[in-house]
Amino acid sequence: MLIRVLGEVALRHPSGAVVALPGGRQPALLAALVARAGEMVSVDQLVELLWPGKAPENPSAALHSVVFKLRLSLARVSDRDLLVTRDRGYLLAVDDEDVDALLFTRLVERATEEPDDRAAASLRTALDLWQGRAYGGHADTEIAQLDALRLEELRCAAVERYAGALVGTGRPADAVGLLQPFVAEHPLREEARGWLMRALHAQGRTADALEQYQQHRRKLADELGLEPSAALRALQTGMLRGETADGPTPSSLPVGLSGLRVRYLDAGGSRIAYATTGEGPKVVVILGWVSSLDVIASGRDPRSSLLDRLSGELSLVLYDRAGTGLSPGPIKGYDLAASLEELEAVVEAVGPPVSVLAMSAAGPLALTLAHRHPEKISSLVLFGTFADASTTFPDKRLRDMVVEISRTHWGLGSKLLADLYRPGVSDEAGWHLAKVFRDSADPEVAAAYLETVYDDDVGDLLPEIATPALVVHYRGDRLVRFAGGQDLAARLPRATFLPLDGGVHLPDARDLDTVQDAVVGHVRAHAAQSGHRAVSR
Repeated sequence: MLIRVLGEVALRHPSGAVVALPGGRQPALLAALVARAGEMVSVDQLVELLWPGKAPENPSAALHSVVFKLRLSLARVSDRDLLVTRDRGYLLAVDDEDVDALLFTRLVERATEEPDDRAAASLRTALDLWQGRAYGGHADTEIAQLDALRLEELRCAAVERYAGALVGTGRPADAVGLLQPFVAEHPLREEARGWLMRALHAQGRTADALEQYQQHRRKLADELGLEPSAALRALQTGMLRGETADGPTPSSLPVGLSGLRVRYLDAGGSRIAYATTGEGPKVVVILGWVSSLDVIASGRDPRSSLLDRLSGELSLVLYDRAGTGLSPGPIKGYDLAASLEELEAVVEAVGPPVSVLAMSAAGPLALTLAHRHPEKISSLVLFGTFADASTTFPDKRLRDMVVEISRTHWGLGSKLLADLYRPGVSDEAGWHLAKVFRDSADPEVAAAYLETVYDDDVGDLLPEIATPALVVHYRGDRLVRFAGGQDLAARLPRATFLPLDGGVHLPDARDLDTVQDAVVGHVRAHAAQSGHRAVSR
């Protein structure tokens, strides 16, 4: 291994000696090239990285000087030419064995296919490569940030897989020793908590395992407003019944979101993933800005707990917009017209009439459908949303900044948006939500959809929409101001308003009973009326 980035950026001589890189620009340049290993990084990107906001008089010459010095440093540890010039940029030509991050990634990926005994050995080797935060002091730079986040997430997943391998090979005490400090550092990671519960249970410490569940439940509610997933709830139930620590089988899980059945349809040339679960009146859920059915089903999304509860009483239909989550696209357009074409295709696929539950940025889309096809919509539920973007988001400078930071600094941009979803939470919770967004869409797609959100204005349609609507909004919502919900409730002819106390954007665990009862009651009442009207006709 010649290059080390799992810690402070440095070189490693074949003898094992660590070779520090002088100054700040050589390690910054090397970090950027490792983050894009095998790809060309342009001169312009590297100049902006090394001299942010104030380029030297001759940027190419200044960069060439840093490249020359880095080449000399690399020559101290390898006789190969690792730093290659390509047209208007540079790339790092390395093998997996040359860079600790690449070797770590390969070992972890291999362990996913290995039996527990071999996986434990591979993962122990992989985790031993870490000497600190990935990319060290350069982890927050524009080029390295996303790869630093990817590596940290992969490290956490490796710890969880390693713990599972230890339990699987009869070493629960070792798993407990590994996981107790890890769970203390990452209290919201359900996979880790589940393996810690299994390891404790396998040691005969069932009371401690059940206390871990309660700690997780409280932490999840406080930080993310969520409830434990169906899988973790089933694990707890099994332990209470005295079952083994192997965990729930698919057949033992409640249907809920774990029972999502994914299908695909064509919407004007775009391939759209949609999923159904539950029984009862049909409700098409528009998840908002970006989404991933996989993330929703895992219980990590801030909408997951409410949807899981609703699926016990209603037939839910969820879908990912083109280019997000499981929907590969192609993306016909990001605007309201293209999104409406997708929604219409989903409604036709499941068969109208349906209720529509629109959350966050999805309000204008649901309202447009109700205005255009009132015969297909039996009721609307509008949660934390709006009709007129220009009055709901009046600060154009702020809007432009949020779009730009999402496009160019997706790691920081996703965290910024997460902090608006649930203000004042811990960094751990903020990064949890940020990862939900990053797992749902790439930076360009997320930014393009967000840009169109700020253009949506269907306020003029409201007086003409006769569909009964339930409007739910938090009074202290910082992402979509309370005035957006008040406006909907005041201008829709058949609206019922349910204001909630709190400063969050989407359903909070303490309000789930209230919201569930209101939504189910509203949908059932108007589904029955819709059915009665159809029979009368």
